Amino acid sequence: MLSTLFFFDIEIIIYRDDLNHVTVSGNKLHKLSPNIKLAKARGCTQMLSFGGPYSNHLHALAWACKESGLESIGVVRGELQARLTPTLKDCEKWGMQLFPWSRQVYREFQERLTFYSEPCLASELSLASVFDELQNQEKTLVIPEGGSNTAAIESLTKAYRDVFKKVECQGVTHVICATGTGATVAGLLQAAPEDVDIIGMQAVAEGLATFERVQAWLGDDALKLTIEESHLGRFGKIPPSLITFIEQFEARYGIPLDPIYTGKAMLKLTEMIKVGHFNKTDKVLFIHTGGLQGKRS
Repeated sequence: MLSTLFFFDIEIIIYRDDLNHVTVSGNKLHKLSPNIKLAKARGCTQMLSFGGPYSNHLHALAWACKESGLESIGVVRGELQARLTPTLKDCEKWGMQLFPWSRQVYREFQERLTFYSEPCLASELSLASVFDELQNQEKTLVIPEGGSNTAAIESLTKAYRDVFKKVECQGVTHVICATGTGATVAGLLQAAPEDVDIIGMQAVAEGLATFERVQAWLGDDALKLTIEESHLGRFGKIPPSLITFIEQFEARYGIPLDPIYTGKAMLKLTEMIKVGHFNKTDKVLFIHTGGLQGKRS
C-alpha cells in the first residue's frame, strides 16, 4: 500500500511495508522468510539470534519459528527483569527460550559475528564458552542481530525491486529508510534505479559503523548510500518532542509510527525538508519498515 503526502510542497510517497503481515510486519518478514527456509533445508531444528528486550527481530523470529515448527532461542542483551517487557512476554508465549548475556559479552560476540555474512551453525561459532546451556549446536542455525545477512539482503532486494516498479514510484529521486544494522538500506541500494539517492536514517549512535557494514556486504555499491543521524542521542532515546511529533503526525495522516525507527526517521525527514535539503521537483519515497509492536512500551 502506498500513501502520498506533501511537506512544504515536497511529494512524499510512503510505502506501507508495516501492512505486509499482521504479526511479522515490515522488513522483518523479508529478512526472516529466506532464513527460515534455509534452516529447514539444512535440517536444523532450531534457530538462535540476538536482540534487546524490545527487539522487533526477536519478536518476529519467535513467531515465525513457532509457525514453521522450529524451536527458537533468543539471546537478550542485558539482564532479564522480573517483569518481562511486552516484547519478551510474546517471545516466551511463542516458545522462545530466553538467555540473558551481559552487555560486554553481548557486544564482543556481535563484533565477532559481523564477520559471518552467511547463516551458520552454532557449532561453527564455538558458542560453548559463553553459552554452556546450548544443546544441539549442529542443528541450530544462528542469524545475526536484526536478522541481517546475505540471505536477508537478497530477499529485501527482491521485495523492493517490485516497489520501484509501481506507477506511484515512477520519478522517485530519493529513498528514505530507518536503519539499524544496515541490511534494509543494502537491499534498497541494490533494488533502486541508478539515479535514485538512498538515505539511511541512523537509529543507532554508531558513527561510520553502519556504512562500513553495508560496504562489507556490497563493496563499492555502498558509495551511493548517505547516512543521516536520527537517533536523537542514542538508540532507544524517546524525548517528549518525538512523542509530540508522532502523535501529531498520526492524528493528521492516520499512519502509525514507532518511536525507535520510523518515528525518528520521519522526524528527520521533515527537518531536512524544512532546511531546504530537497528541491521542489524532488519526489521522496519513505519506506515504512514496521516495528509497531514496540509502541506498546
